[in-house]
Amino acid sequence: MDDAKPSLARRAAAVVVLAVVAVVAFRLALGAITAVFWIVALVALVIATLWAVSTLKSARRARGEKRARRVKARPARPLPTAARPDRVEDQIRQIKEQLRGQGRR
Repeated sequence: MDDAKPSLARRAAAVVVLAVVAVVAFRLALGAITAVFWIVALVALVIATLWAVSTLKSARRARGEKRARRVKARPARPLPTAARPDRVEDQIRQIKEQLRGQGRR
């Protein structure tokens, strides 16, 4: 019966091997999580940089356009005097006509 059981030294070695495997697996997992974090951080930095550059370019472009407008003073165009039909009023009128046609109002 004693021959079927591993010796105390073999069991101790197995515990040490399991402990080493657990530590290595933990460090690998932690390293993978850290790597993913840094990749996400780098992508976020690239996106933030592109956004900042485009914002600064658009601000510079808008400021340049304003200067060009000041230099080239155009006479103001008269506003159109004809009032555009109000879509909401048209829809309300149509709904009221439909209700009258159904005999509800």
